[in-house]
Amino acid sequence: MVALMKSPVVFEPEEHRYFLGDVELQGVTSTILVTAFPDKYEGVDPQQVNDAAKKGKALHEEIEFHDQFNTPVEECSDDRVAHYEELKAKYGLRTIANEYTVSDEEHYASQIDLVMMNEEDEICLVDLKTTYKLDKAYAGLQLSLYKRWFERLNPHLKVGHIYVMWLPNKDHSISEFHELSVVDDETIDELIAANLAGEPYVYNPVPDVWPELEKAYYHCNMMRDNADKMINSIKEQMKFAMQNANLSTVKTGSYTVSYIPAKTSKRFDSAAFKKAEPTLYATYVKETETAESIRVVPKKTE
Repeated sequence: MVALMKSPVVFEPEEHRYFLGDVELQGVTSTILVTAFPDKYEGVDPQQVNDAAKKGKALHEEIEFHDQFNTPVEECSDDRVAHYEELKAKYGLRTIANEYTVSDEEHYASQIDLVMMNEEDEICLVDLKTTYKLDKAYAGLQLSLYKRWFERLNPHLKVGHIYVMWLPNKDHSISEFHELSVVDDETIDELIAANLAGEPYVYNPVPDVWPELEKAYYHCNMMRDNADKMINSIKEQMKFAMQNANLSTVKTGSYTVSYIPAKTSKRFDSAAFKKAEPTLYATYVKETETAESIRVVPKKTE
């Protein structure tokens, strides 16, 4: 079992308050997330929100009790505990901590609903939602904050994935599990700064479909890179075979392969020419229309 560090922040569950020594810290749902989603509960009856929160809290507590004491699901009062176990089994997850406290140890603190590990022994942070509608953007930002503080508290561990588990109060037959995209550090820094300054911030979450597209792109890119390495290796073997056979061309029913000897090539330095002769360069510049596209730049890993 992986060892998790204990936060110095003390959580008082009765009043839902966080303290670092004598200093009270603020939860993220009433601060940073309000800055990012100021209109989330606009027009919603506060009593309805409170009632839903109580039901959600009850499920959180029952799942925590179930995880700690391994109570049979048929003995649990809420049938959603069975769905919780089904989702864990389906995605190969095991729970290593419930309601795990994380904090920046300066302004904010909160609790991660579920810290899990998958079959590859990667750390997975999971937020359990029981809301009427599933808001992936909201959960994604919330978990991205938790990821930052979790890794700060546990520098020996890296979070591999963040997920939201949806077991709504309205319909116990619904059970969904979604991977979410991690919000970049720059955006998180800007959001925190805006919240501390009491200033508005226009938060633009990634589209809901992004995690699936990002994962597909990653796997396709890996396949392409591996294929390129294999192709280059095969071409080297072809070249070696042609050199040994003293052949300049090999023709088959599928390909024509030509041997190209090494040579010194020349290229025109357009940037240097533009700098040296800007007027003449402008005379020969030809404008062409370019179709819209995207550029994908991978983040540098530490």
